[in-house]
Amino acid sequence: MQKTNINVDFGNILKKTRETRKMTQEEFAEFCNVSRAYYGRLERGENSITLDLCNKISQALGISIAALFEDLP
Repeated sequence: MQKTNINVDFGNILKKTRETRKMTQEEFAEFCNVSRAYYGRLERGENSITLDLCNKISQALGISIAALFEDLP
């Protein structure tokens, strides 16, 4: 069984969401009210996301927090 990294998996979800909206990392970070550098680290799976930031992102996108996690393996 292959071990997965949940931070990388979640970062891929964020990247897919951003690309679907045709936004740059900078635009999406500003949209979610976080720094571009921090958002980039989240997208690459280098940092763990907080529930507070999940809430900010879901509110900015107009979706539930649970929807952010639907595609996690």
